[in-house]
Formats: sequence, structure tokens, C-alpha cells
Amino acid sequence: MATYTEYSQASSVDSYRNTPNQNISTGRQNSAEAHVSFNHKNKEEEKDKRQKYLTAKYGQHQMMLIRKRLAVEDWLYDKLRELYDCQDDSDDHDCKLDLEDVLNLDTDVERREYAQRELVNAQVSREEVERFIDELIKKSKTL
Repeated sequence: MATYTEYSQASSVDSYRNTPNQNISTGRQNSAEAHVSFNHKNKEEEKDKRQKYLTAKYGQHQMMLIRKRLAVEDWLYDKLRELYDCQDDSDDHDCKLDLEDVLNLDTDVERREYAQRELVNAQVSREEVERFIDELIKKSKTL
């Protein structure tokens, strides 16, 4: 939190005069008489207060839905890494399969076709890909 403190003993008439302590172009006093200070005492308290506000923004039911969605997103990311045989963190798959796109499709047939198109280059057998697609459709119905 910033606080501004000004030390001035000039009268209102003196403030219009050109004095050595005053900047002519802006009419502000020089930095010897005015300063800004920052209060760093309660950084942790402010951080906790912000976190409480952010988590309090959503109701309990909505937070449960968000956590559920994040769990499916994490599962999808991990499974795609398995399907594309990514060994370490620097490896990444080039699959553009997106949960949002799956959820926007109306029928299971459309979802299956979309997933099959996106998983053409998977590094595992077709049976594993089909099991993944079945599980993806099942999880997408719960969202």
C-alpha cells in the first residue's frame, strides 16, 4: 500500500510563486519535500486475503464441478502422453484432441469420430485407442 506524504509550510499565496523548491513546469515540489513509501509489513496477510476472496467467489457446488472438470482434463493429458509414448517432460504429443471440443459435440457417434480422427498417429495399438475413446466418452458424459 503506498502512502504519499507532503511536507509543506508554504501558504496558498506562496504556492503560486516561483520558489527554488518548486518545479516550474509542473508546479510540484521537489523530491526533498515529498516522498512515496511502500508498506511491506502485511504481504502474507494480503496474499491470504486475495486467496480467500478468489476461492469464495464460487459456490461449493460450482467448485466441485470445476474440480471434476480439472480432474478429467488432467486424466486426458496423461492418457494422451501414454498414447503417444512420451517418455519425459520434454516430450509432448502433437494431438489436438480437446475436451471442450468433445463436449461441444452432440452425440456419442460424433465424439467417437472426432477422437478417432485426432488419434490417427497414436503410437499404441488400435485396441488401446478404442479403450481410451470409450473411457473418454464415458467421462465426458459425467461433465
